[in-house]
This record gives sequence, C-alpha cells and structure tokens, in this order.
Amino acid sequence: MSRNTKVRQASIPLFLTAALLVPSSLILGACAGGGGGGGSAVTPLSPPPPPPPPPPPSPPPPPPFPSAIAPASAFETAEYNRTGGLPVIGASSAYALGATGKGISIAVIDTGVGLNHEEFVGADITAHDVCATSACLGYDPNGDSISQVRQPGDIDTEGHGTLVTGVIAAVRQDDYRTAFDEGASGVNIQGIAYESSVLDIRADAPGSCARTGEDEGCSYSDATLIRAIDYAIAQGVSVINMSLGGEIDADPSLENAVRRAAAAGVLVVISAGNDAEPAGTDDMGNPVAAKGATPTEPAYIAGEAASRGRVVAVGSITLERVLSDFSNRAGMAAQDYYLLAPGENIVTTGLDDNVTSPERANCVGLQTQDCNDADDTGEYYRVAGTSFSAPYVAGALALLLDAFPNLKQNPELALQILLDTADDYVDNTPDAITGEVAGTGTDAVSGVGIINLVEAFRPQGQQTLSISNEEVSVAQTLAPSGGAFGDWATASGAFNGIVFTDDYGRGFRLDADKAGKSLSTQLRPASRAVNMDMRADWAASESRAVAVGDLTLAWSTPRLQEDRLAPYQEEPVTNYQAAYRFTGGEVEFGRGGGLARLAPEVTLFNEPGIGNAYATGGNWARLSHDVGMGLTMDFFTATDEARSLTGVSVGRDARFWSFRAGISNASDDETALGGSLQQRFGETDQADMIAYSVEGEWNPLGRLTLSSGVEMASVDLPGVDVQGIWTSRWSLGATHPAGPGALSFVVAQPRRAETGTIRFLAPTAIDATGSLISGQVEAGLTPSGRQIDYEGRYRFNLPGDWIGEASTALSTSPNHISGADAESVTWLAVSTKW
Repeated sequence: MSRNTKVRQASIPLFLTAALLVPSSLILGACAGGGGGGGSAVTPLSPPPPPPPPPPPSPPPPPPFPSAIAPASAFETAEYNRTGGLPVIGASSAYALGATGKGISIAVIDTGVGLNHEEFVGADITAHDVCATSACLGYDPNGDSISQVRQPGDIDTEGHGTLVTGVIAAVRQDDYRTAFDEGASGVNIQGIAYESSVLDIRADAPGSCARTGEDEGCSYSDATLIRAIDYAIAQGVSVINMSLGGEIDADPSLENAVRRAAAAGVLVVISAGNDAEPAGTDDMGNPVAAKGATPTEPAYIAGEAASRGRVVAVGSITLERVLSDFSNRAGMAAQDYYLLAPGENIVTTGLDDNVTSPERANCVGLQTQDCNDADDTGEYYRVAGTSFSAPYVAGALALLLDAFPNLKQNPELALQILLDTADDYVDNTPDAITGEVAGTGTDAVSGVGIINLVEAFRPQGQQTLSISNEEVSVAQTLAPSGGAFGDWATASGAFNGIVFTDDYGRGFRLDADKAGKSLSTQLRPASRAVNMDMRADWAASESRAVAVGDLTLAWSTPRLQEDRLAPYQEEPVTNYQAAYRFTGGEVEFGRGGGLARLAPEVTLFNEPGIGNAYATGGNWARLSHDVGMGLTMDFFTATDEARSLTGVSVGRDARFWSFRAGISNASDDETALGGSLQQRFGETDQADMIAYSVEGEWNPLGRLTLSSGVEMASVDLPGVDVQGIWTSRWSLGATHPAGPGALSFVVAQPRRAETGTIRFLAPTAIDATGSLISGQVEAGLTPSGRQIDYEGRYRFNLPGDWIGEASTALSTSPNHISGADAESVTWLAVSTKW
C-alpha cells in the first residue's frame, strides 16, 4: 500500500490507496484498465473482490420491538454485499426499518466529485467549489504558492472525493435483485445512505493535484478547509465528512472551525489517519519511534469538551474485523469518541480510467489489459484507507437521523448511539503502535470499538410506553396477566403498532406478537401448584374438637418446619370453627375454611385471587336458616387481608341428590382476579365481582357419586375503562369406592375471562420533536388458551388407625395461555390419629 507523501506546511494529505475494480469481461463486455497518479499505486484488480464475510456476530437478539418494513435479509442483495463494508456493519438492519438517509444532508469536504457515473444517476448530489469564484492559496504550474481561483482542467485525477462520495451516496437499484445481471456495468454497488442529500464541497488547494515529485498529490490549506466548513454550516447540513488529516500544529484555526460546526449542531466525522508505523530504525540504524498512536489534525479534538459530543474520529478495520495496520489509533484523549469502520477492500465509485490513466491507449479488439475502455463514465475501484471508514460512520448517522427525527433536536445523541452500541474490539496481543492491549471496554488502541448498526437500530436501555398518561415498561405491558385474564395483552394484539421510546427517546413501533413470545418464558406467571411444604404442615397439624350439646368447637394448628438459619419465625396460625345449632337453623363462624361446597375442587393447584366464592383464609361467619320445602338459605360473609366477600345461597341437602344456587359479591384489593392487569396502566390491581353459581351432587345408588358446579360472574376492574367482562368457572367430579378406600376424579376449569374489552390511550405516532401522539385503543380481555386441570385421588385405610392418600394432578394451558407447558404434581401422605 503506497500513500501520498507529506505536503507542505498548513496542508493536509488525502488518505487513499486505490485499485481499479475490473469484473469479468464476459459480464462487462469491456476492457480492463488501470493507471496511476498522486503517488498511489493503482493497478487493475482481477478477479472481482471475494465474497464479503458474514455480518458481525451479535448476542442473542432481544425482542424485535421496532416494526420492520421487511426482513433485513431482503436488503442483503448482490450490490449490498459487493461493497464489502455494508455487511460488516449490519446496515441492512437500518434499511429494514425504512432508513435510507432521505432528507438528511451530508457535506463531503474533499477534492470534488465526478458525477459522470452510473451510480450517481438519480442521486441527490450537489457540487460546490470554495475556490471556484474566490481566490484560495494554491500552486502555480511550477509548484510555487499563489493565491488564485480554480483554473479549468484542475482536477483530482485520483478522484478521491468521488471515491468517498460513492461510499455514502451510490444509488440502490430499483430492481435490486436483478441489478448484478441487468445493470449497466454488471457491477453495481450502493452507498450506505443512498437516499441522503450530499453536498460535495471541493476544498483542495488550486493547482495542488497537478504537482509532482516530493509534494505530489492533492492537498489542502487550513484556510480553504475553514471556508468549506463554514459554507457547510451556512447550508444547514446535518453531517460533515472529512476524509483528510495532517500533522498537529500550533495553529488552532482549523480545529476552531470544527468546533464551530459542532456548536451549530453539525455532526463532524473525520478520518483518524493512515500514518501508523511501528517503531524501527532508519537507513542509518537510528531508532525511530512508532507513529500514529493518536488521530491526526483535526480528528484529534474528537474527545474534548468543546466538541460537544458531536465530533468523532474514525479508524479502519479489515473486512475480517481486524484493526488495519496503517490506521491511526484512538489515543487517550479521543478514545471515547473513536470508532472503527471497514476501510480495506472497499468497493466504491471512481473516475473514468481515461482520467485516472490518460497515458494509456483505449482497448482495441482482443486487447483487454493495460488499456482504457471506450466509454467516458466512471469506474469501480477497490480502495483502502481511513478515508473510506469515515463515510460509513457519516452515512450511519444520516440513517439514524432519518429513522428517528427526534434525534435532530439533540444530534449528539445519534453519535452517542453509535458509540454506545459499538462492538468492543479486544486483542490481547500488545499493539504494534502503542504497545498497549486493546482490552475489554474503551481503550487507547481501538476506542469504543466497531460500529454495529444491528445494535444501533434496536431499542436501547429501558423501553417505556406511555399508556393512559402513565409511563410503564414494555416488559411490564406485555407480561402475561395470569389469573382469569391470562395472556390477553398479546392474544388481543392490543399493543401491536403502539409506539414506545428507548433511553434515547427514539420511537419504535411495538411488534407485540414477537415481543410477547420472547418475553413469555421470562415473564411467565408463577406456577399454580400448591406449596407442598405448607400442605405437609397442615397434613401434620394438631387438630382438636369438642362438643357440648348444640355447641361445637374445632381447631387445627399446622406443624411448623423449623428453619435453623432464620433469625425469627412467626408462630403458626390456628384455624378454628365454632357452630351452634338452633331450631330451624345454625350459626357458624371461624377463621379459615368456609361453607362446604357441593362442586368438586382440584386440591393440588391453587386458584389465585378470589377462588371458591364461599371460602376464605380469613375470618368468616355464616347464618343458615330452613325456609321450608326442604330448602335452606345461607347468608355468608368473610374478610381477609386483601379480600372481602358476602353472599347468599339457597339449596337442598338430601340423601341421593343435593343442589345449591347462590349469588355473591366479592372484592379483591390485591389482584385482578388472580393476576396483574391494571398495574401496566399505572393503576393498582384490584377487582370487584358479582358471581352466580349453581352446583349439585347426585348419588343414585349410594356408591357412585357425581358432582358438578358452574359459576358465571360479572367483573369490574377499578381504575381502567372496561366493559362487558364475564368470567366462567366450572368443575366435574366422580367418586367411587375402591378396595379399602375411595377413588375420586375431578376435571375443572379455573376462572377465565370469556368476554370483555378494555379501552385506553396509547401512543400511536411520534412527531419530529420526539413528542408522542396518542389515540384510543380498544382490545379484548380474553386469553389465548383455556386451562383445564385434571386430578385423581385415592384415599384409603391402612392397618390400625392409619390413613393413606395418593393424589396426582395435571394442568394443561396453565394460566389460560395457549401452548404453555403443562404442569403436573403428585402428593403422597400417611396420617393417623393420636
């Protein structure tokens, strides 16, 4: 790789090595060509560049919250891959979200642009020369300094500005899938921000490109670069790309111009330099210090406070993601604002070979080597240098500003996103330039690491939704409710397309289906299997009962399993029940338990929230009164820490058949029917319910007992706007004597929402300032599945006073979530009276 020689004081060299890209003549139907100039080795490239490496490795993807217009793979076409650099940085992820750079202006301060190239047909490129009408410090034909305007024929024959512009703005073919086969040249590439508006500002010193000898090649004076920067600011560009640099001197004027651009809200991207050389010896054997440990001028100011977080230095990596040997390193001062991007084997647009190699003849007949093709349009080149790393970053910033308009208010956030999402570059071998290791995190060798647009276009940090004027996390919003409402949030599609923001205030459209599936395993409601330790404690409880006339009293205290590591354990709670019978009725009260049900229940799975409408873990009281015709009316009330219940039922208890019909009013101040629903709207989970139930038991032959029950309930959820919520709950059971005991089987569905809708305000769009625009959303509250529990029990007598019990239960679609893994539990117990 040859580089331009050092230029005179106050001049800046280009960072360039280039080779003409010549595809197979069978595809081109044209001749190969090449040439030289400006001190760079330019040779024909054959065969075409090898296939690019796969996109950068990334951790397992988080939920794909943004709403993509197409899969990223749809944009990974032949012209995309042929660039070399786009696959390395994962640019297709930006295109998948609709980002193209449209409406974003990028100033390329360079040596001008040759617009006579097929890749620029339809591109939004405007050319301006700061020395075209106003004199600039330049050189006469003898190489002597002179102030003059640009003269006709004064061109950059290496086409550096054209090469840089192509990395940004080469157009993407309309029929991109057939571009390789049907394109005009058979090559075709695309720029990273192919719909951005490029302002190509020519700023090289007049006459410098024609110089030969030691000072060969285009160069810049500080004054022309300052003029170019100020012109870009005046034109209102969003990004400035400067693929140039030179030795750091004492004159701060150029740096001040960059700072002025940053103060005006412009993001400035500058090549770090191609000066890196390891320490060695000169021709006389004298030691020579390593070069390129820090970025060149003006890139070195990227990390200072006056740059306002809007200036970045860019170093080069290979397509294999290895730091380029020639690339200037980050240095301590700029390391927080130093990015790496592809800068070797990059395919881009260049000038026609008749311009770059005018000394060669045109190809004639079978001659295809060392000659120029017959057309006068631009060619394709494979290039290397940090000059071509910088425009990848400049284009990436344009993609971010296009996709997320709110970033325009604080453009430094766009750059910060690239810095924060970069892939850490780690190499445990001491660097040949700095002697330091590129360790984990930011360092003086590789700065923050390699640009990664896959990650940059994902939501970062805490993602929040503004739902009914309350800020809640996306994870909380989509989490399955559990209880009667199951996974209504994803099943209804309530949050599909809603806009949410990340840590940078960027708006993303929520794909609730994909996000919900990704979160389902992380946020799955807790298992509903009973606590076996607690069940064992109650099975081993001490129970006592005493009866005096019509008064009875019973109590039970569970055994407490001692935890020797716990500093304190609460005393076990004793449940009790007292009853007094009188003529025509009975009164009962107690703690724990409640009115016995006729409908069977599953015992190995809990029903959170308001379970059995006639049972409680708190204090309760019941008044039973005979009302004639064999009917009994029960009045029931109960309270515990978070729930209260009142009810009335009418029923008949007989030898062969019994039934009960009732109505109850229940409230739960802790859950939304056993789950969490209002909390995602910034309210407290709670529920009010009016339940209507019918249950019965049939024992026609005195052996087989059949039982069933069904409940329908009207539900209100305070704090949110809901309508028409009805839930169902039912069970079927059978018990039959078997050997020394009885075998029972129960099938049951816990409470499930069957109908109901919820209405809420949610953001459906985001404006250019980043303000969310809300609209009303209406969604159903029915979950995707239906939980069915199956339980078999065998209770049997053992010798002496011992009793055995064996139970097993299976729950399908737990929490009413379709496709959820089934749960099972088994219980074995042996007990005796003593």
